[in-house]
Amino acid sequence: MKDRTILNLLTIFGIAGSLFFLLRRKGDMKDWFLIYFIKTLVSTILDGPVIKTKYLQYPHRYFPKLFDSNIVFLYILFPLSCVMYNQFSYKMKPLKTFLSVFLFSGPMTLFENWLEKNTDLVKYNKGWNGYITFIVLSFTFLLVKGCMEGIRFLDKKISNPSIVTERKEFTQS
Repeated sequence: MKDRTILNLLTIFGIAGSLFFLLRRKGDMKDWFLIYFIKTLVSTILDGPVIKTKYLQYPHRYFPKLFDSNIVFLYILFPLSCVMYNQFSYKMKPLKTFLSVFLFSGPMTLFENWLEKNTDLVKYNKGWNGYITFIVLSFTFLLVKGCMEGIRFLDKKISNPSIVTERKEFTQS
């Protein structure tokens, strides 16, 4: 019962947090949704093999016959934390952006370690540990941040008419 209660509370927190952080006006709302979906894609790609090889398991989860992953963590909490990280580091210098990732991956790792030790929501196997979780979380936060910076860069290039004019002039000469 304790595990189900924690899972339900995390689900409620995640859904409420998603509404708040995705609909914030700081920055561009479509960016926050894009970050959410990119993080979900990255997490799905990385989580699948880790779970199939049994490095990590989620013994108590919603829809256990349909999903090996914990959909609350994978599709709500991790993407939401990535949106929060991107909102926090929005317009930060690269070094601060890099260092601030640890403000998000650190507490999440500690919380996952607590869940692993005190509940049946997460189970580490075959040498998986908090250090690996920390590295994977940090890497995915930075990967998504880099993807978004690339998307913003391309969007500026495409939507800036002077660059388009310069391209036309260059190709005509």
